[in-house]
Amino acid sequence: MRILLAGLLFWGLALGQAVVKDLTPAEVEGILKQAGLAYEKTDAQEFRLEMAGLTKVWLYLDFCQEGRCGVLTLSAGFTLDEVPDLEAVNAWNRDRRFSRVFLDEEGTVWVESDLDLTGGVSLGAVRAFLDLFAEEILPDFMDHIGFEP
Repeated sequence: MRILLAGLLFWGLALGQAVVKDLTPAEVEGILKQAGLAYEKTDAQEFRLEMAGLTKVWLYLDFCQEGRCGVLTLSAGFTLDEVPDLEAVNAWNRDRRFSRVFLDEEGTVWVESDLDLTGGVSLGAVRAFLDLFAEEILPDFMDHIGFEP
């Protein structure tokens, strides 16, 4: 019995430290559920998330082959009365390491962050990626552009 319990404990620890090089949309959905994030699957490789007081944060799965995807991208767009100038956009991109900002054709300002899984990352790193975007990048960016949800 002790050997069985020790085996189960070891197996559980091993799963928690599993290294992944790609994920299926179903696996990403499981991670979102485990993280307690409200979400809606909007396309085969796209989710709409709620985080940092926002109801439209997008999670895209990219670099997909045979149903497994090697890149996760989080993004959020903001339509403001006053479009941020290029100086504000460039300041963000110059001073921040784990995200980028750009203006689209309609003047919406977007903040994005990517996680490349292809070299191998732990599931904990995937969760940390979600947490970083929700708890630091989005709040800092909203402050940077003067947006309140």
